[in-house]
Amino acid sequence: MRSPPGAAVAGPRPAVPMATRTASPPASASRSAARTVGGIPPWASLGVLFGVTSALSILAFGPIGVSGTYPRAIGSVARAIAPGWAANEGYLVKMGSVVTPESLLVVGLLLGGFLARRLGHQPRPVAAEVVHAVERTPGRRYLTAFLGGFLILFGARLAGGCTSGHIISGITQLAASSFIFAAAVFGAGILTAKLIRPRA
Repeated sequence: MRSPPGAAVAGPRPAVPMATRTASPPASASRSAARTVGGIPPWASLGVLFGVTSALSILAFGPIGVSGTYPRAIGSVARAIAPGWAANEGYLVKMGSVVTPESLLVVGLLLGGFLARRLGHQPRPVAAEVVHAVERTPGRRYLTAFLGGFLILFGARLAGGCTSGHIISGITQLAASSFIFAAAVFGAGILTAKLIRPRA
């Protein structure tokens, strides 16, 4: 069968040498290799550094956490406004002053995250409209974020510690309660994610 005038004649595609096909790795593989330091992925090297820092902080200051800073801050405000009431609140008395290494840790977390985002060359984060697709307005997103943070903080105080106090400091000290706490946190998080976004 003859092709019409002007039509391109299809023929066999030129073979690509095997060396050419295997010489260039995928772009994702190249990026992954570039992010490794001496063959060690960043999450492993940073994890070791974080563990050593946690152990040194426990030796220097004792176990540290984050969630205890908030009731200490409330206690400081309460002692300034109503010292008599604050002195009779056993929990506030137990938590003590807000001037602790944990308070500096909270300030460092906020400041470090802000500076890392402003000065680092990281990809732009996912828009809030994608992460919180159900909430259609910024006000609703702020409200749900506040309520979620409050529930996390409330649960952390009931458990006697948060992810910092239990999972980091507690597991570093091989505390059995911290291992149970970590299993419950990850198990509940996976279950909640499946319930909220079953298709994700």
